[in-house]
Order: sequence, then structure tokens, then C-alpha cells
Amino acid sequence: MPDLSTNLIMSVLGGLFILWFAYERGLALLMFFQQEEYDGPRFVSWIKQKQGYDKTTSIWLLVAVLIGIISHTLLANTQAAFIIGVASFLVWPTMAVAIFQGIWLSRKNRKNSKKPLVLTQRAKRILQVYMLLSVAAYTFLILASKLSPKGSQFSISVETDSESWLDMIGFVKVSYDWQIVAVAALLIVFVQALPFLLVLANKLLEPFEERVKAKFRQEAIDKFAELQPKVIAITGSFGKTSTKHILSHILGAAAPTLATPGSVNTDMGITRVIRESLTAEHQFFIVEMGAYGPGSIARLCKLTPPNVGLITAVGAAHYERFKTLETVARAKFEIAEATFANGGQMVVNKDGIEASLLNERLRAVAGDYKLVGTEGDVIFKGYTSTPEGIEVTVEAEDEEHILKCPLFGEHQAGNVATAAATARAVGLPWSAIKGALASVPQIRYRLEVSKSTSGPTLINDAYNSNPVGFAAALETLDVLRKEGRRRILVTPGMVELGSMHDKEHERLGALAAKHCDIVLIVTPDRIPTFVKGLEQANDGSVTVMTFAKQDDAEKWAKANWKEGDAVLFENNLPDLYEAEVSF
Repeated sequence: MPDLSTNLIMSVLGGLFILWFAYERGLALLMFFQQEEYDGPRFVSWIKQKQGYDKTTSIWLLVAVLIGIISHTLLANTQAAFIIGVASFLVWPTMAVAIFQGIWLSRKNRKNSKKPLVLTQRAKRILQVYMLLSVAAYTFLILASKLSPKGSQFSISVETDSESWLDMIGFVKVSYDWQIVAVAALLIVFVQALPFLLVLANKLLEPFEERVKAKFRQEAIDKFAELQPKVIAITGSFGKTSTKHILSHILGAAAPTLATPGSVNTDMGITRVIRESLTAEHQFFIVEMGAYGPGSIARLCKLTPPNVGLITAVGAAHYERFKTLETVARAKFEIAEATFANGGQMVVNKDGIEASLLNERLRAVAGDYKLVGTEGDVIFKGYTSTPEGIEVTVEAEDEEHILKCPLFGEHQAGNVATAAATARAVGLPWSAIKGALASVPQIRYRLEVSKSTSGPTLINDAYNSNPVGFAAALETLDVLRKEGRRRILVTPGMVELGSMHDKEHERLGALAAKHCDIVLIVTPDRIPTFVKGLEQANDGSVTVMTFAKQDDAEKWAKANWKEGDAVLFENNLPDLYEAEVSF
């Protein structure tokens, strides 16, 4: 049996290895936790859905437990003490294999991630508290294992080479110690508990995080009150980021303008933009506001009270969070309440909101509205798609205007009309709006078109996740492919559609059969109704292929596309939805 000093050394080394494992696993889990915006219940639900529990390390630890159990029950011969000693010693290397396997798999999951972990200050704090909890849990594990039985007992022994059968049977005293077996068994519990320790660490930090947020938010409020730029606040179930991009370009051509970057639309995201980027020279501040629940937009409006508000749509995007369109509408129109309270004007894309919902909200939140759509104050009369972009015709103030813009898709036509109407509400003349629209740059990852004289035309719509944009993107394939060439779609479908998930995917599957020659479906098991709609509408002219990962589908497309083809990359899901989590 190993002596006391050997056990101590192994315990210390084992502890270091196990905490190394906890650290590596913590980084891998934190990467996914960060993508869930540090939402504990959603993260735990994701773990269950993806079966992201530890398997490999736990199986190896179970083997170690079985080795220990078997060795401690083989007490029926004179070799028992030796067998127990050797077998008990083998538990250590088996546990070492378990830990090293776990470390390797944790690093592999991080390496293969499309969206790597960003070690922000908050992420670092969560990781630090998580490691403290891991140390505490491991210490408790070791102390608990010391309660395991140990001592000695007599066992019957049989001497087969004795001359007399009376001398063959005797007794032997055998030592036993179940601590190492208990350690291996308790480590299984430790390993499985790590995701929950991460959630607990975040929960424990909540009071501190709220104090940090309050401090930064107050700094932003004070700075905003001093600078007082004109605020244009934008929200909507979809279209808000693209509309913001277009409007920012229009206003930026007239006066210094700051817009929240990318998809930044949360309280702390906007706070950071104000603290780090807003200056005295900015006359316009365009703020995208995301609705993550009732009251969230109202809170954002207190941070940056709008002079002009804009609602692009009320639809199925993020339906999962709100459950009903009525709830979505009420949340979006919080921006109208704040705008009117600030003496401002609202611009609403009425074609992006169901008529009954719109009428109910207009009655509930009365004020100065400018409605954009097939009917309203700014009438959208139609658009034309060309290989150079879209030409949008609108009528306002009894005058017709043609707005030429190097963007693509029916939904962008609506965004152009809405952005132009908002620029008019701010006070810009139509001549300035038209001039600026002619040079709007491509919107990164939102129906972003890249043309090539010797290759295909690539349409990158990776950041789209709504049915309207999806349908519009499919139609651009017809316009952007060269005559006689192919229309290729690569898509994993959409997320956060709630109860609309199946219906919308089936409709878009049928639409894909109309506008595509080749469809590469990523994670088909997640969107079976898209596959169904595609198959039912496919007359045999569409080639359909399925892939487990986005990367595999993209590799196939790159290896097989030809000059003149139009290739649409429609949405690109984060690891939360696509990754095969393997621990």
C-alpha cells in the first residue's frame, strides 16, 4: 500500500490537475454562457438540450471507481494485500487519464468555436469566482473522502501446497482503505457540477455587477446631459440595424453623426458608446434599442430620451421571448411613449406591423406619427431591383421621389423608404437624402453583395434571422446570377421564432424551391419543416444536400461554385445552436 507521504504528494498533484481541469472547462463553458448573455436559466436549458454534460471524464472516473471496488473485494487468498495495493495504485493513473482527457476536450471545444470567448472584465470576474467555488468544492470533496472506511479485517486463505487438508485453511489479516475510491466517485459529482458553479458565480456577482453598471450608467447620463445631441431612437423586430446603417449615412452626410455600432442595442452597450465615443461635435446620435422583455426599451429611453423615434416592424423575430405579438407590440411602442413625452415625433413602418396591432397601439399611445407604407404620410409605391441595387419610389407631400441605393432586397427597399422618412422628420431636404443614398456602403453581413468578374456573386446575409429578410434574400438570387448560371443557398434556418418556427420555415422552404437550383441545409434536424416545404415544392430541378456544420457546407460551396453563380449565405447560427458540444 502507498505510504502517507506518497498519498500526500499524489493528493497535492491530483488537486492541481483537477483545478487545471476546472479552469479549462470553465473557459469552455463560459464561452457558451457569454453567448447566452449570462442568462443562467437559458444556459442551463441549453446544457440540457445539447446534452452538454461531461461524459468522457466521468466515464474514466467511473472506471477508476470500479477498479477500486473490485480490488477491495478480492480478499479470498493470501495475495489479497498485494492485489489491493496494486489495484488501488492503478486508480491514480486512471483518474489522471480522465482529467487530461477533460482538459483536451475543453480546449478542443474552444478551438472549434465560431465565436470565441471574449475575456471582458465581467467574464474575468465570473471566472475568478467560479475558480474559488471550484477550490472550495474540491476541498470539501477531499474532506468528505476522509470519512470513508479504512482498517483491517481477517479473510479466509487457502494454501494449496499444504500436505494436510487441515493446514490448507487459515486466516490472513488484510488492510483496506476506501478513500481513493471515494475521491474518484466524488470527482464525478464535481465534474458534473461545474456548469452550475459557473451559473452560481454569476449569481453571486449580481449585486457587484449592478453597482458597476449603475456607476457607468450615471457617468453616461451625466455626459449625455452635458452634450445633448439630437437622438434618433430605432427599434423593431427586424430591420433596425440595416435602417440605422442607412440613416446614419444620410445624416452623416449632413452633420457629424454617431450611431451605436453593429448590433449594440442593450443598456450597457449604449452606455459604453456614450462614455467612450460620444463627443461635443456629434449633432445626431442614432441609438438602436433592443427589446428583451417588457420595460427594457423604456429603460433605454431614460438613458437617451428620443427626439425622433422609429419602429421598423413588429414581427416573429424574438417571438420566443415574448410569446405573443401583442406583447411584442406593447414593448416596441414604449419608444413612442418616451418620444412623445420628450416632445418628439414618431416614424412607423406601418407595412411591418399587422393592421389590428398597429391601430390598437396608435389608439393606446397617441401622438405625432409619420406613417410609412403603401398608405400613409410617406407612401411606398414600389421598387425595382437591378444588378447595381434598388430603385425605390416614394410619394410624400404630393411629390414623387425615386431613391437609388446600391443595396439589394425588398426588405432593404422598405428600410430605405423608412430611413428617408426619418431623415425628413429630422429636417433634411429630399435632395440631400437622395444624394446620400446613392453612396450608401454595403451593410456588413446583411445582404452584403460581393461581385467578381471571374467568380460567383456572393450574398452574405449571415446576420439575418427573420422571415422577411430571408424571403427577400432568396429573391435577390434571381437578379444577381448571370444568365444560365446557378442559384445556390447555404442556410441553417432561423432561431427565436417560438411557436412560429415550424410554419415560417415550411413557407421559406417552399420559397427556396422556387428561387434556388442548389440548397445546402445546415443542421436539418433543427428545421425539419424547412426540409418538408422544400421537398414538397421541389419539382426535381433543385439539388438538396445536408450538412452537420456550417463550415462543411461552405467548403462544399467554395469547391463547387462557378463563374456567374449567385451564392447566398443566409444566416449563420452561433455555437449555441450549431455546435456539437462534446465533453
